[in-house]
Amino acid sequence: MRNNTGPFGMRMPDIPPARRALFVAVIVWSLAWKGASLWRAARNGSKPWFVTLLLTNTLGVLDAVYLFALHRRPNARLVEEAILAATGEPEQGGHWDEPRGPAGP
Repeated sequence: MRNNTGPFGMRMPDIPPARRALFVAVIVWSLAWKGASLWRAARNGSKPWFVTLLLTNTLGVLDAVYLFALHRRPNARLVEEAILAATGEPEQGGHWDEPRGPAGP
């Protein structure tokens, strides 16, 4: 006879469907926050935060703190547009797309 017990000695059919649904919801919730925070930490080049977020499991609490409290930076493009609108200056192109003047001094 085959033993259908899980890692905690419970058989899967013995777990009520509501508890299974709660378990799946917690996993999905945690993975969503973990994925978003790890993506942001990697994109910002924050290795200490990336490692911390990767190795801890706080059901999304630390991940949410990182996303919303610690790294709220305004979008650089929006800041530039606000400055241009306030000063009335024309948009400055980067070095690669600025018009070139006559060659030489």
